[in-house]
Amino acid sequence: MGVTIQQALTKVSEKWEAARDMDIIGTPVYELIGFALFDIANSGDARIRGSIRRSTRAQKIIMNRMVGLRRPGSRPITRENDGLEFVDLTVGVIE
Repeated sequence: MGVTIQQALTKVSEKWEAARDMDIIGTPVYELIGFALFDIANSGDARIRGSIRRSTRAQKIIMNRMVGLRRPGSRPITRENDGLEFVDLTVGVIE
């Protein structure tokens, strides 16, 4: 039962919000890793050194794995059906 990275991240993104109360023992490892990656991507704190950089890096990993990389100089890859919403980490910090 092989699961690609894109399939794993898609599955995790669909149930990330409800994952706080999940049973960890029965959860596959790829889902736990995906949950950790989504948590890092959405929980940056501007008061902590390196936190924004870490969350931006996690967001980039998620986007590259779900949408794909693009060659330099080419148009960005866009999807009409799927999309990700990231939490704005600069609210209240930058004014």
